[in-house]
Amino acid sequence: EGIVKLAESLGDVTGKPIIDVTNPLSDYPQMEVRWKQGTSAAEVLQSALPNAIVYKAFNTLGVENMSHGDGSGFAGWTGGQLSMMYAGGPEKNDRVATLIKAMGWIPAYVGPNRYARNLEALAEMWIHVSVPEAGSTPVSWGRRFVFQPVGANLPK
Repeated sequence: EGIVKLAESLGDVTGKPIIDVTNPLSDYPQMEVRWKQGTSAAEVLQSALPNAIVYKAFNTLGVENMSHGDGSGFAGWTGGQLSMMYAGGPEKNDRVATLIKAMGWIPAYVGPNRYARNLEALAEMWIHVSVPEAGSTPVSWGRRFVFQPVGANLPK
């Protein structure tokens, strides 16, 4: 497993927050999330790094959208700053939230790493409707969209 090899290469990460941005996908064109025994990539990484604090973030949208937390990259969006959903911890949650804010997004914490599975499922859906011929849907939304928790009570 690639995640375990990566974890082994990190050295001592005791007490450090580690952000998993990966999505465990099958090959193109299926590109389906591959959960092993009902876990997420973040849970696998946490298991491989038991003394670290693993989070899942930045995995539910395309790289070209990362610098548009203010909404400027999304045609028709007039709702202001966008949210970045993330899971993990909850220890050192403030550090992860600070990083997300520094990148221009509103942090939207969804819970412990068990919820990383759901973020990976959102990523699969994002890929299937944004990457031509990925998955089995004939739908194509293009790549300039995000899943947004509109109406959520999020800290600014």
